[in-house]
Amino acid sequence: MKEILDIIEKNFIDEIYLTGFIDTDETGVTEFTALMRYLFFEFGGQLIKIESVEQYSKLSISKAVSVLLEIDLEDVIPAKSRISNIIFNNPLKDNKVAEIEFFNLQVDKLSEISCDALKIILLNKQEIFLDPSFLGINIGPSEVEKLWRDNQSVDYVITPTRINLET
Repeated sequence: MKEILDIIEKNFIDEIYLTGFIDTDETGVTEFTALMRYLFFEFGGQLIKIESVEQYSKLSISKAVSVLLEIDLEDVIPAKSRISNIIFNNPLKDNKVAEIEFFNLQVDKLSEISCDALKIILLNKQEIFLDPSFLGINIGPSEVEKLWRDNQSVDYVITPTRINLET
């Protein structure tokens, strides 16, 4: 966990990648199909992989070497797409993480973190909320967090762990 937090604390978010595959249909048009199960955040050339796991009920956060993943489909090519220009309020600014809030944090291994949901707060006060779902990882502003909270059962207990990274 410390290694992941060190990467986040010492660097800006350079890019957010969405993975998937490309396929060419009979008309020759190439289409990118997103696999929302994975997102990769690039911090100073280092990658943090966020994956929807445990039947899409938790997020797994770990360090990664590469963005590309093996795809179990024939006749398709693994691909990635840069999505920071869609996610960031201002993709041209230095998007530094000020605070991270994990919901029901678990440290399974020294190099892997899991949680029910995750909120990233940038120095410019922009909030990026991530939660797992059957369709993949939902990512967006505070409205995504509100929807996630509204969809929890009445007896669900949210235990937040907030880590301040401002230096």
